[in-house]
Amino acid sequence: MMRTSLAGIALLMAAACTPETVEAPPADETATAPLAAELQTCAITESATGAMIPQLSTCTIALGEGQPTLSVSSDPMADGEGTLRLDVLDASGASLQVIEETATGSYSYPYIEDIDGDGAADIMVPLLTGNVNTNYAVWLKAADGSFKRAGELSGVSIGQTPEGMIAASGRSNAAEWETGYYRLTDGALEEIAAVVNRVDPEPGEPPLTAPACEVIRILDGIDPAPFCAEGAPGPG
Repeated sequence: MMRTSLAGIALLMAAACTPETVEAPPADETATAPLAAELQTCAITESATGAMIPQLSTCTIALGEGQPTLSVSSDPMADGEGTLRLDVLDASGASLQVIEETATGSYSYPYIEDIDGDGAADIMVPLLTGNVNTNYAVWLKAADGSFKRAGELSGVSIGQTPEGMIAASGRSNAAEWETGYYRLTDGALEEIAAVVNRVDPEPGEPPLTAPACEVIRILDGIDPAPFCAEGAPGPG
């Protein structure tokens, strides 16, 4: 990712004040990218460019007052793959951390959300965006201020349940959807249960009077009953 350094700004100012009888350095030696503060936010950029595009326009995401800023960019897609980058910048524009993920098919812009409920902004990085579901890399804000990769989630709706789990719901087809329930174990996503809901009967079943629910995976020692009970947990 290119960004203007303090040395680059000083060089530009010196060139502007140089007498006309002195040649300025060649343009390719002084070319610089805009400061992060001069870039558009990713929300504004996405509204102009849309999602699922072959290359992201460089933009920023604010993490909150007194917090670093994310500078988002990407390589052009080549052979169906490309690198999406997030540069974590302090107030002076210095890089604190660089996050890179490989996206497939097309790019969509990352977004921030407190996915683990600890009050800090986490990063959701789209890896693969389909017609309905999106696969995300989840980067959680750690106690030391850096971001740690916790794993991946896929779905159309991802968020916390009132019980404190992370739920990711995705469509299998127009009449069926699957929800995975996760907890964090040593900073990594761990699936607790996976549930399938469907509105059409299976072959040989009588017509359904209400959507069917089936727990298809469950962690040892976890009671499956609440996941298909009335008022079952879901994204908040």
